[in-house]
Amino acid sequence: MGIGEQLAGILGDYDYIMTIIIVIIVLATILLLMKEGVDATKITVTGALVVALLYLIFMDWEAGFIDNLEYEVVPHNYLEALAKTVNVEAIVIIFSVSIIVAITKGAGFFDFISLSMVKLTKGDPKKLIVALGGLTFFVSMFFDNLSAIILLGSLTVVICKQLEIDPKPFVLFVGINTIIGGLPTPVSSLPNIIFYNLYAGEMNFIRFMAYMLPIAIIFFGLATGFFFLIYKKEIFIKVPEEKKEQLGRINPWSGIESRMNIWKSIILLGILFVGFLLTSIEGNPIDVALVALITTMIGIFLFRADLKHYLEEGVEWNIVVFFVALFVLMGVLTAAGALVPLNTILGGVLGEEPTISGQILVALIIGVIGLPITGFLNGSSAALVFSYIFKSLPLGISTGLWIGFVLSGNIGGALTPLGSITILMALEILKREGYPMSFLQYVKRMLPLTLTFSVLSIGYSMILIALGL
Repeated sequence: MGIGEQLAGILGDYDYIMTIIIVIIVLATILLLMKEGVDATKITVTGALVVALLYLIFMDWEAGFIDNLEYEVVPHNYLEALAKTVNVEAIVIIFSVSIIVAITKGAGFFDFISLSMVKLTKGDPKKLIVALGGLTFFVSMFFDNLSAIILLGSLTVVICKQLEIDPKPFVLFVGINTIIGGLPTPVSSLPNIIFYNLYAGEMNFIRFMAYMLPIAIIFFGLATGFFFLIYKKEIFIKVPEEKKEQLGRINPWSGIESRMNIWKSIILLGILFVGFLLTSIEGNPIDVALVALITTMIGIFLFRADLKHYLEEGVEWNIVVFFVALFVLMGVLTAAGALVPLNTILGGVLGEEPTISGQILVALIIGVIGLPITGFLNGSSAALVFSYIFKSLPLGISTGLWIGFVLSGNIGGALTPLGSITILMALEILKREGYPMSFLQYVKRMLPLTLTFSVLSIGYSMILIALGL
């Protein structure tokens, strides 16, 4: 063997070792994120910086970006190359929606809605849990899930205290519905944003909803029945007639400083929704991220809001930085070749010209491994990993398989409190209010529902593939 061949062999082994080290660091970062009370942003940023430096110093970073991230042109500047791993559309949507949430919340819109629900349901726990779940479902379709749980989780506790009922099933139901409600639109969750951008040439807002809304409605119905079954003692409570009459006299407008601000909030949310729909028009140069940003500016002028105030207090900058670092972390992991073995296996199953049976088998594999990966890795990290796997698959795969990837990046988040920040927040709200629920207690309660979601997700993807949709 010549010196050149020996050197190539040594370098090949060296790259393999460095890839393993990067994988270990990424896994260590994720494990630290699972620890209670840690600063997720600092940990993720640190992990991203460490792997980025290791990749720059010890590996052929340009080759990795070309071979594993499929960059057509790699910037000569390493920072520019890393910046390309960040999904700008996702960051713009998160930034814009957080300001819209802050504006409408400050206007008292969500307080008005919650009081209206109490008045309409007259405190009946059965009607109330469905109403809260429905409101969460709707809000989560257009706002980020974290904003939804912060707003509605706290409101739910206040409502339950007023009605003197156990808030545990209600808060948990709200938490689960931030995940279910995050399915129907391409702006409602990070997995959706990521995969929507992957399919941007063939997918639009309305078509996305046509695929995802039916399965989301089925999940909502199943979750409602499931909660009625396991929490029947807390939900099937008879409300005294005197209490019903008292609640029926509630005036939702009583705590609102300006009625005009409520109508402005409705107008603003209407503009956001119509704007999203207009992005579905063929040949329209405006995308969902730009619609969100334009709606934010309209909100600033409509409410004559202080932009500086909302930039300082309205934007969840920690979340923005967290997601930027997460994109870099997963981008370097993929560029280093960590996903190559799995991509090779799935590519082999599909073949050069994907068959229906091959796609169905891949949908099954992704569905089965997606549940535990998303449940313990967290939905955002899992979605990024799945997106890089999806991009490596051969051309010609059906939308049904793509839907399977989207569902895998979302539904597994309900498996454990580690899988979704909204479930973690829901448990934190309950703990703060004196209704603690442990990790194992949550998993034991929700496992049957999550497994049912997973089986239906796999089945739905397979049906779409078989039908050629």
